[in-house]
Amino acid sequence: MAEIIPFRALRYDPHRIPDLAQVVTPPYDVISPEAQDRYYARHPHNVVRLVLAKHVTPDAPGRNRYAQAATTYTAWRREGILRRDPTPAIYLYEQEFSAGQTSRLRRRGLLALVRLHEYVEQVILPHERTFSHHKDDRLQLMRACPANLEAILGFYPGSNPAIVALLDQYMDTDPAVRLVDDEGVGHRLWLVEAPPEVATLCAALRDRPVVIADGHHRYETALTFRNERRSQYPTPAKAGRHRLDDFVLMNLVPSDDPGLVILPTHRVIRRRPARSETALAETLARHFRIVPFPLDAANPLPSLQAALADLARRDGVGIACALYMGGPEILVMDLADPAVPQAFVAEGRAPAYAELDVAVLHRLLVEDILGIPQATQTDDSIQYTRDASLALAAVRSGEAAAALFLNPPRVAQVQAIAMAGERMPQKSTFFFPKVLSGLVLSPLEEDG
Repeated sequence: MAEIIPFRALRYDPHRIPDLAQVVTPPYDVISPEAQDRYYARHPHNVVRLVLAKHVTPDAPGRNRYAQAATTYTAWRREGILRRDPTPAIYLYEQEFSAGQTSRLRRRGLLALVRLHEYVEQVILPHERTFSHHKDDRLQLMRACPANLEAILGFYPGSNPAIVALLDQYMDTDPAVRLVDDEGVGHRLWLVEAPPEVATLCAALRDRPVVIADGHHRYETALTFRNERRSQYPTPAKAGRHRLDDFVLMNLVPSDDPGLVILPTHRVIRRRPARSETALAETLARHFRIVPFPLDAANPLPSLQAALADLARRDGVGIACALYMGGPEILVMDLADPAVPQAFVAEGRAPAYAELDVAVLHRLLVEDILGIPQATQTDDSIQYTRDASLALAAVRSGEAAAALFLNPPRVAQVQAIAMAGERMPQKSTFFFPKVLSGLVLSPLEEDG
């Protein structure tokens, strides 16, 4: 099963960068152009200049943002901005945050190198489909900067007393890193360097598979990069066991950690349905039990919040969603027609897939009723957002045809999907908080 090893992380030198909060960011794929500008302006050594570098000015021909990132990466290492830890370690990583609850939550994980496996080996398990253009972007960056610049979030089934005991022991000591990010999430980092403790952590995960929670594109990119390097620089089998390009940087969390939180991702549907308004209403009524929530045109947010609260109460009971297509009402809907889930099972899909809100609703509501085939579900037809108010506003302004509001899947559902060899539709999960970029980097050159 999963093999983890300690590594000598590349980290910001605290003497050169005393305030680490000035140089860290969320992962590249949640950084908007506005946020990219903000991070660039915040500090000349902000990690955004590596993970999401900008194109250089037009008067520098032959340069692109990947080459720019490579130049920056090399310079920061040469100048000592980034320094490699002298001793291999596994890094204990705690994030403290709020996610709508009255009390703060904590998510505790292990930052380590995890041996890469093809999905068919069923050691590292995906749960979600990916976009090819994102993988091409990350591959070009990895070729330019041969390193894991950001960590993937993964979880393993259950918990382990040995890991919990070691985590508890370290949490009572002063961390090597402590900071609070822009979203109010607290981050703490400890280094586990003692060989017996490292061996305990490695052994504790040896009999467990790992489910990718966040970072499918980066994982698949690391696989492609590993295969490229193997063909370019072959090594004897024994020596190859220790190649760092055969590993990827992951933050590993137990599946029962209370801080392993998934937030909903809503759909903003831009493509206009082919059916008339009357035909749509009749079709929805045949498939769903519908509760309308009248929308106050002057102040729509309380109505939206009430509808989402009602939707949340239905979580785990059946297939449910909320739909807004303009007009005076938000519709909270329960699936009354069992034909679609039954059809999934008849097609050979796992029962866990047929119980998944996002899968059933994409098939019935998005594809069949609204008429958007899976092959055409691109950024031009569907956009994804965590902000329900923005989705509502897009429809009210006429920018979009519909907003589809969903409950998030549960961790147990994600695990069941992955273990069954299934894949959720794209953008089905948003694990929160994100693993911070800039805390630890993992160069891929050999370090002994």
